[in-house]
Order: sequence, then C-alpha cells, then structure tokens
Amino acid sequence: MSGDSSLLVEKLWRLKRRIDKGACPGVEFVHLNTLLREPAYRADVLRRVELSGKPELQALAKEIQLSDNGQPLMAKETTARFEATEEPRTAQKSWLRRNSLIVFPVLAIGSAAVGFTAFEDRSVRVDSDILVDTTWESGKRYILEKTIYVENSNLNIEPGVTVEGEHGSALVVTANSKLFSRGSADKPIVFTSAQTEGNRSRGDWGGVVLLGNAPANQPEASIEGLPEGETRGAFGGTDAEDSCGVVEFTRIEFAGFEVFKDNELNGLTLGGCGNSTIVRNVQVHRSLDDGIEMFGGNVDLKNIVITGAGDDSIDWDWGWTGNVQFAVIQQHPDAGDNAFEGDNNGNDHEALPRSEPTFYNVTLVGGGNSQKKHRGMVLREGSGGHFHNMLIDSYAIEAIDTRDNVLSVINRGRLTFGNNLLANLGHLGRVTQESGKDDDDFGFSEQAWMEEPQNNNVFRVETALFPNAKDLTNPVFMPRVQLRQMNATRPPQSEFFDESANFVGAVSPVSAQSWLDGWTDFPAN
Repeated sequence: MSGDSSLLVEKLWRLKRRIDKGACPGVEFVHLNTLLREPAYRADVLRRVELSGKPELQALAKEIQLSDNGQPLMAKETTARFEATEEPRTAQKSWLRRNSLIVFPVLAIGSAAVGFTAFEDRSVRVDSDILVDTTWESGKRYILEKTIYVENSNLNIEPGVTVEGEHGSALVVTANSKLFSRGSADKPIVFTSAQTEGNRSRGDWGGVVLLGNAPANQPEASIEGLPEGETRGAFGGTDAEDSCGVVEFTRIEFAGFEVFKDNELNGLTLGGCGNSTIVRNVQVHRSLDDGIEMFGGNVDLKNIVITGAGDDSIDWDWGWTGNVQFAVIQQHPDAGDNAFEGDNNGNDHEALPRSEPTFYNVTLVGGGNSQKKHRGMVLREGSGGHFHNMLIDSYAIEAIDTRDNVLSVINRGRLTFGNNLLANLGHLGRVTQESGKDDDDFGFSEQAWMEEPQNNNVFRVETALFPNAKDLTNPVFMPRVQLRQMNATRPPQSEFFDESANFVGAVSPVSAQSWLDGWTDFPAN
C-alpha cells in the first residue's frame, strides 16, 4: 500500500470511530472492511456525512473525497467480480438509467380501494427482471407483479420506499448482484403485502432472497423456495468476504408463500452471503415460514426483530458461521415452531465449514402455555454455536432441545451456552429426560449441561420480567427488573460486537430508549 493510500485508510478509520461514537446524526454504523473494499459504499457514507451538518466531519469527508480515486483499498479474492457488481454513485446516474425498468403507472382509483394515499399517483408496477443498475426512488411505491430477479446488477432502494408484493411475487437478488435497501429510523423501507390494510396475512407474497459467493457445505447449493430447476437460485463459493449488499432499517411483512408442498420462501433468505454483507435494524413480521434463514455464508446480523413467524424465527443450515448481537424474537401464541433452529448438514453432520454462529444479547419470548408450546432452540445435524447474554422467557417445553451426537460437538468446543437467564419455563426449565424412542441425542441431558456451574446460567420464576413483551401489537421488550449485571459477560472485542452490552437480553434494562424505537411496527393484518 502506498503512503497516500495509507493516509487515506487512516482518515477513514478516524471517520469510522467518530461515527461509532454517535458524532454523525443519520449515520449509525460504518463497517470498516466494507468501507475499504467497496468504493460505492464509501461514496455513499461520505455523501451522508456531508449532509450531517457537522462541520468537522464534513471537512474530514471532503479531505477523503479529494484523495479517493474510487478504487478498492483492500483486496478481494476476485477483483473482477467486485468491479462487475459495484454500485455506481447516484449522482452519476442519468434519469433514463435510474428509471430503466419497464413500468406502467397505476391510475389513482381512491384510497379506500388500494389502501394507499400519499403516493397514489406515483405507483410503479414492476413486471420485468432487473438487468441493469436501478434505483427505486423515495416518494414512490413499487408493486411486484411476479418473482423479480436482479441479475448481474445492483438494486438501490431509497429511504421511505414501500414495496408491495402481489400473490406469487418475490424479490430475488442473484449471486454477483447486490441489494442496497438502506432506510433510516424515521424513513424505514417497508416490504409488505399488496393486499389492503386489514386484509393482509402470512404468505401474501414471497419475501426477499439474497444470494452470494461465500462458502456453504452443500455441493451445488441452490436456494429453497424457488421452482425446481431454477438455475438463478444457485449460490456459494470461496469468497468469505463476499457482499450481497446492505439491508438496514428495513421491515418485511406478511411474506413467505408456499411454492410447492413443504417448500416455502422465508421473510428474508440469505444464501452464501459473506461478511461484507450488512444486515442491521431489520424486522421480519408475520412470515409464513421462517423469519430469517441463512444457508451457509458468514453474514452478520445486528439489531434484528422477528415477530409472529409461522415457522422458526431464525433458522440456519449448511455451514453458517456469522455473528448476531441484539436480536428480539416474539413468537405468536398460536403460530410458529422454534425461536432458533440450527442445522449443519442433514446428509453429513460433519460437513465443513460447520454451522457455528455466535450470539450475544438476545431476547426470546415464547407463548408460554399456549397451544403451540414452542421451544427456544433446537440444535441438530452437527450444528455448533455460541450463545451468551440471552434472556429466554416463557417456553412451555424447554429452552434447548439438542439432537444427534451433540456431546461430540460440545467436547470439541464448538457449542457453548453460558451467562444466560432462563425464566418462566415449564417446571423451571426442567424437562423429563428423554428415553427409549424419544431419545434423539444418545442420552444427553440438556438440563444438566445448562446447570453446570461453569456455564453460569440462572433459572428463575419472574412473572414481572416484562411489562408486556407478549403484546402482539404494542410490545415492550425492555425488562422491568434490573438485569444489567445479572450473569452477563462482556462481548468479545471486534469490529462487530458492542462491548458495552454487559447485560442479558437484547435491550438494556437501564436505558431510557430502545434501538427498536421509531422504525418497527406490529400490524395484525
């Protein structure tokens, strides 16, 4: 690296640190590696800094722009792939290029008929695949008429855009393409049903699929939920630093239609997405299948809310090794399965890379003694994982159900569970030891493992743990009792984790505000 490049990197690092400390309103987080690798992402961050109104940061951004030649400052494994999928600067796009979809305006026929008022004359129907870099503009709503594929190009969605999916539609961003769905706390991007408000339900449309080139342990991997034989569903490769784009301050509602029996799309599906992908401040609400499912890759998730999923809330398969911090799961009392369902590979439990995600500061809220009797976590087929600073509340059956040869995974240090608070579980979380045909983990006792002193887990009955975390339309996930120091362990030092989150659960019990404020919503239909 030349001296000029080194100086540029140092200035970018200074800028990132200032942003991380909250010095730049409207820019909540900057991923350093992506800042260095992705000129388009870097240009967008600098643009937002310029709009911040902070003179010192504006001056630093100007210095960076003057010395930035628009090239990657950190090498990727496949530079050609990066150059082919780079998002161009918005200012450089012509009107024709930004509006290159074949679209047909929808005439206003009255707000009562369509459930939309402000943008009635600015509706855009999307009926063609996206084959060139395209921007969906603020002040418009976009209606998906079918499954739309983004191929060898980038789709940029501006803050405040609403995307409505008609029955049978979905958005699939194929490998070597990217989605930039970057909303804000006051202008989130919303993917929802095209049905009128009051008539929406799970499975009204398909959901969002991002595919990339990061490793998966399934040969010739193809994403589930697409028609059999659809070649554009292929994903996976050798690029652990691959980027599928940026998804932040984005809500996905009423998604997950069944393509054919037992093959549904999820709210958000991430197949082979690498660690340069940014997924943060994302809510998936009332999906028909899983809320978010990862197939391989090592994408990280931060500030995640999943409410009312029809199956599992967070699911992973085929070697996912990402990190998660600050996640809230609320399960509907009459729908859904497990809060977490983790698999490695059903055909080869020892397949590499092994599924081994790391979770810190998570809140799981079950339905209590509801008809569904949810489990907090099911781990099977060789999946590992590391679960810490979790608050697991109101699961009628058990907090964790392990299956297959889990003891081997634990003995190799691939599965840990410590510094967690488990409350209001059936019989204080104690379940009858599995035996006979019900023994699916070779006699392993989950309860004994969780209670080992070195794991520092606590079981308790605390009926006032939350004021109304189970409220389906206006939940509050801040614990009522003071839990800041209870059993918590400090998250590891890294660019990703917030080390100050030395408390159990996803929401600080002593903060006046929550990271969920402003951009989340919980509509019944």
